[in-house]
Amino acid sequence: MVVVAVLVAAAGGAAADTYDPPANYYNAARPGGVWYTGPTLKSALTGIIDGHVYRSYGEARYAIQLLDVDPNNANNVLLIYNGASVPKVWDLGITWNREHQWPDSLISEPDDLFNFKPCNPSLNSSRGNMPYGTGTGEWDANKGINDRGDCARAMFYMATRYPALTLVYGLPAVNQMGDLADLLAWHYSDPVGSFERRRNHMMYSAADNPTYYQGNRNPFIDHPELVWAIWGTAPNDSVLYLDATPPADGASSATVNLGVVIKDGPLPPAQALTLHKGGTHPTTYEVSATGEAASSAIGPRQAFVGSADSRVINAGLSSSTSTPGLKTGTLVIDNTELTSSGTGHGSVDGNDSIAVVLEVRDHANASFDGSVDQNTLTIDFGTVTADSGVATNGFVIYNLASPSGYTAKLDGDSISPGGDTAVLSTDLSLFNNLPTGAGLSFTASFDTAAGLGTYQSSFVLGVSDEDLPGAQPGTALVLTLTGVIANPAIFPFDSDGDSDVDLQDYIRFASCITGPDGGPVTGPCGNHDADVDGDVDLPDYAAFQAAFTGF
Repeated sequence: MVVVAVLVAAAGGAAADTYDPPANYYNAARPGGVWYTGPTLKSALTGIIDGHVYRSYGEARYAIQLLDVDPNNANNVLLIYNGASVPKVWDLGITWNREHQWPDSLISEPDDLFNFKPCNPSLNSSRGNMPYGTGTGEWDANKGINDRGDCARAMFYMATRYPALTLVYGLPAVNQMGDLADLLAWHYSDPVGSFERRRNHMMYSAADNPTYYQGNRNPFIDHPELVWAIWGTAPNDSVLYLDATPPADGASSATVNLGVVIKDGPLPPAQALTLHKGGTHPTTYEVSATGEAASSAIGPRQAFVGSADSRVINAGLSSSTSTPGLKTGTLVIDNTELTSSGTGHGSVDGNDSIAVVLEVRDHANASFDGSVDQNTLTIDFGTVTADSGVATNGFVIYNLASPSGYTAKLDGDSISPGGDTAVLSTDLSLFNNLPTGAGLSFTASFDTAAGLGTYQSSFVLGVSDEDLPGAQPGTALVLTLTGVIANPAIFPFDSDGDSDVDLQDYIRFASCITGPDGGPVTGPCGNHDADVDGDVDLPDYAAFQAAFTGF
């Protein structure tokens, strides 16, 4: 039994479908949920499927038109052996006639619809009463389409429904059919298909086939694992495993990591693993899924033929990436044989698991604040003194965490500067993979040697998710820097800085007078613009006189 975990949810077997038997149909053959084996199993199955409604050879002409209808053409039936699709309406056996799979000359039992199939008249005649098989004097059921497994299971049914019938190796006599060696091989090499399962259901269901139902089922279509438990040559020694060599108890494990994608990104493809089969005996197995597991190998009633073999199984997820989080699930590969040759084989082949994980991350979210989403920031240096050096102010860029707990890392992709960037600048630089909840520190600078005046610059930081499938640009961050460069603050009208307003200061004042609307005041003359109207004129002179001390 192999478990292929794809970490997404909890357990469960293959879901029941329309063609499955009722849940309790085989309970008499598996008391307490454990199947009988050998003759006891065969006897219990006989008790379950006998007592059906008999349908005559004549009724088979019309029952076949429902049982063997071509799924792609409701007006046709599919013929045994060659798979031809021909008109289903009975035309006295010209287009098709009724093939006794267990030849009529080798049977002493009443008619049974499980034994009848539509057949090309020429092929029917060519077969005669040859037993199934690939040896001399035997009939190969593959004459254009592989009906080998279907025919083998029909023979297993007949030999179980009618205890007087037996399956033998080699050529049979009356009430016998063979070749059992080939029937066993065919059963595993051509596993149960949907056409066969539908036919089995229609044979059973009075609701879906009220006119020609029989009311019983073929156990070996519903449960192919029952075949070896009755006709197997020895306790089953098969083992299924995923490791390089089979573990002692048959249990092995592997992990498939589908990696990381961003929300709404593409779902990564499934990854291939090799399922090995060891032992000399054939085996049946089932692949089921739980959670968000996905695989093209999912399904019941699968099989390996005898001897060592292997096949590829892909393990992935059917999950949507529309929500962040960890996506997981489980595939289960169950060796369904009922007998065992010893520890780790057949029915006691241990469970093997493959864990498959996918992480879906929410989009990164850039911010100037570590607790709230802030996409703009203005740093105002205020008024600074000319030639007083470089003023600095720090700031931080954060990658805010998503409430989901799964957030992509943040990339800083581009910087677009504008304005007075030679005066108001920053060491902001590009970066990659800023983790969730983390911040990067940068510095803004104001160069006071630029000359008197008001300055402003801006820097637009383009951001995006880390480089993963589904990555998208985020909301850009906008940094604005402002500041004013002014003369040093000195005592009003004290141009020479001697702490009084005297004749020397008057001389400077006189040189600065421009008169009304004389033009902007610059340099040291700014100390004489008392009314701050942009020029030095008579109102400023009045203020100067009030401040004049003479010494």
